[in-house]
Amino acid sequence: IQCQNPLFTEKEHREMHVYIAAFSSVTIFCTFFTLATFVADWRNSNRYPAVILFYVNACFFVGSIGWLAQFMDGARDEIVCRADGTMRLGEPTSNETLSCVIIFVIVYYSLMSGVIWFVMLTYAWHASFKALGTTYQPLLGKTSYFHLITWSIPFVLTVAILAVAQVDGDSVSGICFVGYKNYRYRAGFVLAPIGLVLIVGGYFLIRGVMTLFSIKSNHPGLLSEKAASKINETMLRLGIFGFLAFGFVFITFGCHFYDFFNQAEWERSFREYVLCEANVTIATQTNKPIPDCEIKNRPSLLVEKINLFAMFGTGVSMSTWVWTKATLLIWKRTWCRLTGQSDDQPKRIKKSKMIAKAFSKRKELLRDPGRELSFSMHTVSHDGPV
Repeated sequence: IQCQNPLFTEKEHREMHVYIAAFSSVTIFCTFFTLATFVADWRNSNRYPAVILFYVNACFFVGSIGWLAQFMDGARDEIVCRADGTMRLGEPTSNETLSCVIIFVIVYYSLMSGVIWFVMLTYAWHASFKALGTTYQPLLGKTSYFHLITWSIPFVLTVAILAVAQVDGDSVSGICFVGYKNYRYRAGFVLAPIGLVLIVGGYFLIRGVMTLFSIKSNHPGLLSEKAASKINETMLRLGIFGFLAFGFVFITFGCHFYDFFNQAEWERSFREYVLCEANVTIATQTNKPIPDCEIKNRPSLLVEKINLFAMFGTGVSMSTWVWTKATLLIWKRTWCRLTGQSDDQPKRIKKSKMIAKAFSKRKELLRDPGRELSFSMHTVSHDGPV
């Protein structure tokens, strides 16, 4: 098969490449801003469950880099085409470069890690909401398991795909991915994990919202106006986030099913087109009427665009959690720190650190009761970006 997908025109190829460049660039910008925001105030941002959003955005950031790699000089042909000019199918193979496999690993591993982190995020929210108002720390000792599960499962899936050599190139998307040719592998290694993630993550997300609603409804007199407002805001953000997550996943499933159900018809139409072109050659040589040849049934470029929009949109929606007033304050403090300006923002002292410092200085305080106890900026706490 020629390297350029014959079911799409040259114009459609260019149009899709511009589309990918635009949306992957937006995703990289949004996720990078989220990562930079966490790093700028890492001491206060490195707390579960909020820090899980850092890892989710890191996954989509790296995955988007894999999508943009095709725009380096000559990279797209190197990724999706073999040395003889045909399309890469059934990679990895021993006589071809690893560029196709590398891009596949970057895109697929990042995607699977990101969606599994989504499950960890919804579970952590659910557990944290249940522990509100208590001293119980539900995530204590569990975060290492988050990393073990989230990084190991995509690794196993990636190795399994490479073992069965089901990585294919696609000139329209400009990357290599699993199951472009054999959709059963795409269903098993992409749709099945994402569907499972949707079910489990959706369960924990709904339970988390129900917990917040229960706290607000059953204990209205115990909540301050600020606390009640914060719960309402969190419920609204979770609702919007859940709607977007479910919506993007359903769009992805719909687009893939569209491919699955029509792939046989598209292949049949292409075979008829090739046969027609062969008849044109024969008719030209024998002075017979020349038939008009065209591919009657082709994939819709719009469906391909919608599918990619859902994927890149998921990355952007993950970054929206830091689009808050707290993020503006973080960058204000960072700017003041870098430029040596004073920060007039009110400070909040961590009670635990204040008590620990007072206890460590107890002998000095007993000898000199009039001595003042000073606090460094390490004792000061700020709100995280989420």
